[in-house]
Amino acid sequence: MTEASATLAGTTIGVVGTGMMGAAIAYTCARAGADVVVVARTPEGARRGRSYADRREERARQAGITNTAMSRALLDRITTTERPADLAPAALVIEAVPENVAVKQQVLRTIEAATEPCTVVASTTSTLPITTLSSTLARPESFVGMHFFSPVDRMMLVETIVGSRTSEATVAASLTYARLLGKRPIVVRDSRGFFTSRVMERYFDEALAAVGEGIDPGIIERAATAAGYPVPPLQLLDEITLTLNRAVQRENRIAVEVAGGTWRGQNAGSVRDRMIDECDRGGRSVGRGFYDYGTDGARLGLWPGLRDVFGPGQRIPIDDMRDRLLFVEVVEALRCLDEGVVGSEADADTGSVLGIGFPAHTGGVISFRRLYPGGAQGFTARAHELAARYGHRFFPPEQSP
Repeated sequence: MTEASATLAGTTIGVVGTGMMGAAIAYTCARAGADVVVVARTPEGARRGRSYADRREERARQAGITNTAMSRALLDRITTTERPADLAPAALVIEAVPENVAVKQQVLRTIEAATEPCTVVASTTSTLPITTLSSTLARPESFVGMHFFSPVDRMMLVETIVGSRTSEATVAASLTYARLLGKRPIVVRDSRGFFTSRVMERYFDEALAAVGEGIDPGIIERAATAAGYPVPPLQLLDEITLTLNRAVQRENRIAVEVAGGTWRGQNAGSVRDRMIDECDRGGRSVGRGFYDYGTDGARLGLWPGLRDVFGPGQRIPIDDMRDRLLFVEVVEALRCLDEGVVGSEADADTGSVLGIGFPAHTGGVISFRRLYPGGAQGFTARAHELAARYGHRFFPPEQSP
């Protein structure tokens, strides 16, 4: 929070959208010294866009990390407005509205109309193809994906997504902005789910499938903790909400099937649907999900009814459950490498550790395979064991080394 981090002094950055993501991006840009223009649809949205920064700075002052003068200078760099025309001086504009193609395209056209041809326009989408979003833009070469991770002001990774018409100059500029914001960017090819979301969905789906098999939810969560994940999967699903996870997966399924592919998430989807539609348990935001919550929002423990809804119970070794969670992500990462979705093993490792919480002590998804006892051969042997017991999804791609 010090002025020493003011590497973007004199640069104007626009942020459109005042949800948690947009508000946190605006704050992060102001921390890096930029003048920030936050565009909201309503006065209430404008207040919400500013309140995040106010709260974060108040905590920083209380902790002695900053002082009143420095905090005031930072907050004064954030301007809220309901007028897209106020984005005109921005060198970079970041769109941070809900994950819906039509909504994003409308907002992006508005941004494009308000800004100069040299302005870099970026979307924070975590799953929607950049080429699709840019299809109605007049300047698709100036459009790029900048997928930030929550909480933005603490998470280091930015996934930079290159659309089919994104120019090299736009990619270079977005990487520079990410670094000036104190982030670690990786470059990924445009595809649904990109790299991090695609790999992380395997983690969620494996946990959901295990619940559907009747495996004790406590075993699932303990296995993830034993593996070194910072947050176990059922707890994390509650945090992001099952309803949001379902909406994203429904769009993914439609895209896969339209392209002639086979959707692999039926078992996970049936558990998610039953939790939402039959049990009315959508996650922490509604006070009930895989976990129970107190009136103050405190997590009380796993919902005992899970065993009744998804029983009869099945016992498996905790080592198997641990490896199911780990291996399913590694195998998906290997597919991403083979398909060119992620350009290097180093970016795959960086993205998995900094973006989606793959256990840091492993070095990342690709290092996990390389450092596994017995190396790649040992990994493949264990993957075949898991495939024989739990399904073909654990087979590594045939073309992987």
